[in-house]
Amino acid sequence: MPVKIVYDPDDSAGRVPNKNVKHRSLVNGKVINVKMGTPDDYKKVLQTKSSTQRLSVNPDVPKTLTPKGYTKMQLMMGIAQKKYDNIVRKLKGTNSLWEDPDFPLNSAIGNIGNLPRLEWKRPKEINPRADFIVAGADRGDVVQGQLGDCWLLAVISSMADITELFNHIVPKGQTIQGPDYVGVFKFRFWRFGQWVEVLVDDRLPVVAGTNEMIFMHSDECNEFWSPLMEKAYAKLNGCYANLSGGTQGEAMEDMTGGLVESLDLKKVPGPEFYSDVHKYLKRCCLMGCSITSKEIEAKLNNGLIAGHAYSVNELEDVTYKGSKVHLLRVRNPWGNNYEWKGDWSDNAPQWRDVSEADKTRLHLRFAADGEFWMSMDDFMKCFTKLEVCHLGHESLEEGMTVKGKKRLEETFFSGEWVKNVNAGGCANFRDTYWTNPQYKITVTDPDPTDDQDKSTVVIGLMQKNVRKRGGGNFLTIGFCVYKIPPNTEGLLKRDFFNTNRPISISEFTNTREVVVKLRVMPGCYLIVPSTFNPNQEAQFIIRVFTETIIKESECDDKNSFKGLSEEMIKAIKEAEKTKNEDDFVDSLFNSAKDPVTNSINAEQLRDILNKSTMKSSCTDPNGFQLEAVRSMLASMDNNMTGKMEYDEFKKLWENCQCWRDVFAQRDRDASKTLNVTELREALMSAGFHLSGLVFTVVVQRFVTQKLNAVTFEDWLICCVRLKNSFETMKAQFKTNDGNLMFTEDDFLRLTINQ
Repeated sequence: MPVKIVYDPDDSAGRVPNKNVKHRSLVNGKVINVKMGTPDDYKKVLQTKSSTQRLSVNPDVPKTLTPKGYTKMQLMMGIAQKKYDNIVRKLKGTNSLWEDPDFPLNSAIGNIGNLPRLEWKRPKEINPRADFIVAGADRGDVVQGQLGDCWLLAVISSMADITELFNHIVPKGQTIQGPDYVGVFKFRFWRFGQWVEVLVDDRLPVVAGTNEMIFMHSDECNEFWSPLMEKAYAKLNGCYANLSGGTQGEAMEDMTGGLVESLDLKKVPGPEFYSDVHKYLKRCCLMGCSITSKEIEAKLNNGLIAGHAYSVNELEDVTYKGSKVHLLRVRNPWGNNYEWKGDWSDNAPQWRDVSEADKTRLHLRFAADGEFWMSMDDFMKCFTKLEVCHLGHESLEEGMTVKGKKRLEETFFSGEWVKNVNAGGCANFRDTYWTNPQYKITVTDPDPTDDQDKSTVVIGLMQKNVRKRGGGNFLTIGFCVYKIPPNTEGLLKRDFFNTNRPISISEFTNTREVVVKLRVMPGCYLIVPSTFNPNQEAQFIIRVFTETIIKESECDDKNSFKGLSEEMIKAIKEAEKTKNEDDFVDSLFNSAKDPVTNSINAEQLRDILNKSTMKSSCTDPNGFQLEAVRSMLASMDNNMTGKMEYDEFKKLWENCQCWRDVFAQRDRDASKTLNVTELREALMSAGFHLSGLVFTVVVQRFVTQKLNAVTFEDWLICCVRLKNSFETMKAQFKTNDGNLMFTEDDFLRLTINQ
């Protein structure tokens, strides 16, 4: 049956979505229908096609469990292929052309001003000789139309020259001619750790009454892969209008699954820039540059355009008048005569003094094609930003290279900031900062070509599924990196961060992604991602790109219960002796107990607790409520009688005394409650060490929304239940590999008692 979902048009770049509905989070979106179902022959899709397997994974396993998740992506693409095949088969059966129900023409354009009156035509209506790709794809196939998406064109034109990437994003075998044509085309884009396939029909906007295409097109009048790819990306982002004013970095990542590093050319020394770009061109990288400007696409006297995206595809040295000159080849995606007019431009006098051998090596040609050379010095003076997209495991097949160039190793983490659990804010908030997620990486080897025995580490933190609200911004995010001892285990606590300074602090910005490049010695490092302010919720991914393989793990406490220290128990008992309360509660128990079973029920236990000094610690002036006491009794009722015998009561009473003391120590403001940070520290003081997952459940169960804290009554219930759970696990039968074994009766009894 169809399942309605809210299509999130801005979950990539945070653009303002286009129309129609309100999500439960009050975010604008568009409802689309997704046919749920698995092809009948899905098992064939999942079969390996060669004897060597990269990974064996269940296609339903979360992506976070397979960081190099190419195998899962291939499996999901196989299932997407079956969906595509089903559409094609049905259209052939009815001799019809596809009309995409999820991207209707009346909302596909969005809000774009000054457009001519338009109509929609299929490629064969525009040109009878139309085909998908004509004589191979190249950067000349990408010409900008009346949409401000030069940033997208720059990336697409770069990829058109890289066959390995192009064939991954634009699957082979698609055609506009022949019996297989049914008006449906498919493209692939990277989305927050996984690849998705987008289907579009081939109706394209043209000026009404003509065949003049309005948006992206090819310089070959019968070639249509580039406008269809632009349409697919527009669908992914909600509409064509949402493609105006993006960044090359966004498009690079969405088209490749790579990680984009941004260089401020006004801050990078020339020799370092030359060395970096030279290194990048030996790797699997895409590069783009731009001139920062408040005005979009402002034409400058030197031929360049501010607020416009260019691609960079070569760095070469030539000999000029006896000296070596560094030249970069740059391309304007407009593909016309808007080119650099200075030194080393087309037909510039400098070329007269360059040898024919150098000209041949550079494949030098002069044409009004948007491509030009300029010296590195002029490049750094004129442009303000260079964006470098490093390709990793998400971008290519195992072992695949781009033009013989090696991709980087990639490490992937996925996480979430949860209010009152691990959304601790930046290091300015010392009380909560340590609760943020923590990730450990171990760099074992330096870069093969590094003469200082250092390793290059590029770290990117990206917030997922961010939705702009009426022009609002992303959350402000960033991260710190710390050097840590090799044997570090578990979540590092407040003391560590109070006494250790980070080796690197990223910018904290309200952008989709924050990236930092480090050069570090081999060793262990800790990455702590955070929002700037505490208790801001978002999902995120962290990617770490390196030249050599690194080890990685999430720092988290292991679930364990060690109990209170002997010293603390002794001190508490000594303090309690002065109150003479033990004898008093014993007398209360003896007065209330059943003379036959020597036990008390929940009502009697409540009365005893409310007559003791425990009541004074309660938030409720009436003391303990019956339901809370029933829960405490059930957790201690090992023989399942529904009552509490003296030994069980005495054990509970002694534990409650200890837990009351811990509560008082951590309740720094004497509010008779513990905030979430105090709760976490109180649990550790009481001997409970919990993983992030278990602590999240504790917070959800025991922290009251009204107080945003835990009351003393709930604190006692929490401790009783945790203690009982750990003791149950310890006593339960285990398999040879350490897994617990429960019968149905055991499981139901224990869960009901909780």
